[in-house]
Amino acid sequence: FAMMSRVNMVIIGTHTIMADGGLKAPVGALNICLAAKHHSAPVLVCTAMFKLSPQFPCSYDQDSFNLVKSPHAILPYSAAQGMADVHILNPVFDYVPPDLITLFISNIGGNSPSYVYRLLSELYHPDDHDI
Repeated sequence: FAMMSRVNMVIIGTHTIMADGGLKAPVGALNICLAAKHHSAPVLVCTAMFKLSPQFPCSYDQDSFNLVKSPHAILPYSAAQGMADVHILNPVFDYVPPDLITLFISNIGGNSPSYVYRLLSELYHPDDHDI
């Protein structure tokens, strides 16, 4: 956060572009995008169109949206001997809402997050929206 005032632009990658224009990005991307918004730095997402998904994020089904890795990367097992009541989650992805994204740059050009619905209609058949 302290370095963000010196940053002119943030460029990140993503795992998936969701149907609402949000991202399923590696963990930490949400914090970077929030800091960029606070300092008015634009956020560009470099991705390919094969990462576009017709799925919407579900607030009630976070278990299928996200993966959880072993907590050993955060707290080694040898250091956790005296902490029997501690539960550690190590998520793989963050959901970044579309209002934090300025522009998607892909193999077919640049698009705003509000244009994702149009890309979905061009690249997917309507029957593909129900996976």
